[in-house]
Amino acid sequence: MANQTNPYETKTVAEVLAELKVQVITGLADGEVQERQKTYGLNEVPEEKQSIVLLFLKHFWGLTAFMLEFTIVMSIILHKYVDVYLISGLMLFNAIIGFIQEIRAARTVKSLKKSLQVLVRVLRNGNWLQVMGSQLVPGDIIRIRTGDFITADAKLINGIAGSDQSALTGESALIGKKEGDILYSGSVIKNGECNAVVVATGIKTFFGKTAQLVQTAKPHLHMEDVVANVVKILFSIVLAFLAITITISLIRGETFMSILPLILILLVSAVPVALPAMFTVSMAEGSKQLAAKGILVTRLSATEDAATLTTLCIDKTGTLTQNKLSLQELVPANNFNAGDVVQYAVLASIAANNDPIDLAFIQKAANDKIDVSGFTQVSFTPFTAALKRTEALLQKDGKQFKVMKGAYNTIKELCHFEDSTFDKTVDTWAAKGFKTLAVAIEQNGIQTLAGIAALIDPPIPDSAQMIAKIKELGIKVRMLTGDALPIAKEIAVQVGIGENIVEASLFRTNKDASEAHNIITAHDGFAEVLPEDKFNIVKALQEHHETTGMTGDGVNDAPALKQAEVGIAVMAATDVAKQAASVILLKQGLESIITLITVGRTIHHRITNWVISKISKTLFTVVFVCVAYIITGQFVVGAFDMILLLFIVDFVTLTLATDIVSSSPHPESWAIKPLIKKGFIIGSLNILEALIWLFIGKKYCNITKIEELHSFGFAILFFTGIFNILILRTPFRFYKQPIAKILLFAIIADIVLAFIILTTGLPGFAVLPILITGGSLLYFMFCSFFINDWVKMKF
Repeated sequence: MANQTNPYETKTVAEVLAELKVQVITGLADGEVQERQKTYGLNEVPEEKQSIVLLFLKHFWGLTAFMLEFTIVMSIILHKYVDVYLISGLMLFNAIIGFIQEIRAARTVKSLKKSLQVLVRVLRNGNWLQVMGSQLVPGDIIRIRTGDFITADAKLINGIAGSDQSALTGESALIGKKEGDILYSGSVIKNGECNAVVVATGIKTFFGKTAQLVQTAKPHLHMEDVVANVVKILFSIVLAFLAITITISLIRGETFMSILPLILILLVSAVPVALPAMFTVSMAEGSKQLAAKGILVTRLSATEDAATLTTLCIDKTGTLTQNKLSLQELVPANNFNAGDVVQYAVLASIAANNDPIDLAFIQKAANDKIDVSGFTQVSFTPFTAALKRTEALLQKDGKQFKVMKGAYNTIKELCHFEDSTFDKTVDTWAAKGFKTLAVAIEQNGIQTLAGIAALIDPPIPDSAQMIAKIKELGIKVRMLTGDALPIAKEIAVQVGIGENIVEASLFRTNKDASEAHNIITAHDGFAEVLPEDKFNIVKALQEHHETTGMTGDGVNDAPALKQAEVGIAVMAATDVAKQAASVILLKQGLESIITLITVGRTIHHRITNWVISKISKTLFTVVFVCVAYIITGQFVVGAFDMILLLFIVDFVTLTLATDIVSSSPHPESWAIKPLIKKGFIIGSLNILEALIWLFIGKKYCNITKIEELHSFGFAILFFTGIFNILILRTPFRFYKQPIAKILLFAIIADIVLAFIILTTGLPGFAVLPILITGGSLLYFMFCSFFINDWVKMKF
């Protein structure tokens, strides 16, 4: 980085401020911001757009496409030009539908990205505001704190910061930044706080890119593993039956070339043609549902993981409580009065940080009209987990002194203060769930306690109700908080988590993984938790096959949020926490988490319905066609019939992604055996029913011509597949579960279309008498609704 310098790096702060025409105490005016946005543009780098043509053409690339294209080539060689035209037309139609779905999904993702822009604290018109990072312009004065994601190159005006530039340079070492140094877009602030002036935005930044919270890498989905395993099983069945069929065909004198197109199509039937579209539609639909309710999913697989969630680790502040502290009581010490305690506490704060503790004292000073003017803050040391206090060096009338506010025990030790009355007061406050802050002053090297204050962060009104609902959903809840044990116990009892809360040291000191897991599961939560404790607790649960969720808001929560399958950044979370999380809440409270879980479970239900339907349909299609050929010596369907069937039935199964399904009262799982079992049972019933109807058709309906047999075989395969959708979409009796209008209309439209094709014909497609077509519809409707649906309930 030393080789390439920002042009502002060698200039002094005063020179930069003068060049950018901005005052440190007021920032830019609104009119100036608008003018600079016209000049410099938004603080963003335009994304490279994918070619629309390539996006469309990719639908003709892949295993399924290759098989269909090979079939077209073979049909040309065999001079079956009608098949060539029809198969090509169906491929084109499918590509257009898939292309339209992808464009819609891309629009949804673009909308989510806009919602996920980083918020930045900026000084404008003399007031500190929060604006989207994309709205920054050169000359803006910004406030930077621990956990912030830097969205523009900025020069430090005052303060210090530890910058993590590993995402940009690959170097893991923390880079110390002081007054006059440049903070680069894309870096993360790990410690410290400062004010800075923006010197470059958008493509003019040092690295030419802004922060991106949305992860663009495609996540690995458990569903893909499940379907991959299913496809392996189906391919095994297909290959076994095809081997038998090919052998018999060759013995009977058929040429391999004559049966090759049909072999390819049967292989295609084992490939999940609609899988990508099904996932896209399901996830896009779920993302839209969640976004409308203030839940942003930054990793698509998070909705899937939410369905299988078994344990939820909840951070107290901002999730269970309001994260809005207010002063409840004040007890002065050492001849100071209550006004002194508030005044010193305000002087040890910075309003621009929007820190809840700082704001509680600032609000109290404003209410009581306590004057804090006339003091100059020479330097400020922010709160850290190690320091456990804030410090400010102040100057007034030529004299300097220091003020401090922080944890009672920390300030008490610093001041060498001993008073049992104060200790008892602090214990009493803790039992009530109050947070105790101590305030002190240092003059001439002597620290003196000014007093203590009780702050309360009350539970969100519906926290107890929401915790009860989460537990009803079969999810275990653990509270993890850095607060002292008495406060943690009080809040846990109030919200209904439980009273079995212990200090995290009990878990921390146990090195045995199994015993550590037992400690976690034996308790309702942990107090005095360190950041590494949260990470280790999540990991310990995962090692025992728990799907784990974690809520958090701070930079210290980021490792645990990243490790958890469902990392949830709450409404007031820092940028780093949002970046690490897979779900971001835009509303306060736990109701959004319940919504995430229920939507995730409905998506899971839709996907498993599709998987079961795919298993039963593939088993039925391949085995029926092969067995029918072995019995009759004829293929009951042609290559075109199979492709037409593939597309029109898959068109309907896609609408399962928007079907009305019930949410399970218990965590879901991706156990493959139950899916295969149900698919095989229904598929086997379908085979038996289809062979019976084939026998009736050939013996009593005088279906002897090969063209009529193909149409009859098409009718058998179509009506079986379409009615299977209705019975496999729900674990209840088919008539007890409401059906989505779009699915119902798609099924009706498909049946009407098939009826028209069968009774009027297509080029190369023989007409079936309306009585045979109607009889086929009624026969398979009876088998599905009265036999298969009843059998389904038994397994």
